[in-house]
Amino acid sequence: MQRLLPPSCQPKKSMMIRFSIIGMITLALLLVACTKSKDGGNEAALYGVWVNGNVPNDTLWFMNKGGKNILRYNNSFNTAAPAYTESEYFFKNDKLSFALGGPSGIVKLIDSFTWKQENKQFDILIYQLYAFISSSTTHGLYTKIE
Repeated sequence: MQRLLPPSCQPKKSMMIRFSIIGMITLALLLVACTKSKDGGNEAALYGVWVNGNVPNDTLWFMNKGGKNILRYNNSFNTAAPAYTESEYFFKNDKLSFALGGPSGIVKLIDSFTWKQENKQFDILIYQLYAFISSSTTHGLYTKIE
């Protein structure tokens, strides 16, 4: 006949099993949370100066400023009278977006963004960046120079 453990040992054993299970679940969640996927945000991939090959005066600056990722561009239709705009930008899942500014917190997605040569050249539909462009078929092919 098998002898049962004294009653005082049985609760300790079940508590240890529970703690072990909770520990394994916690460890698994931490590993999943800390693993970066390829499609995660990589705003630094855009850092530098990018020039539009179709319109050489059209330049974009991507930088880190004050701990934020900033896109600087001339938001004027007249290149002789530049009006530079700086907006926080985001780059997740190979999609570029930027904050429109102000208290609204609205983020505009540039879903036409496509790499032509990764980290060297990308293409976008210009109207998605510049509010004063009405053509929905004009592309900007930006090449990194710095």
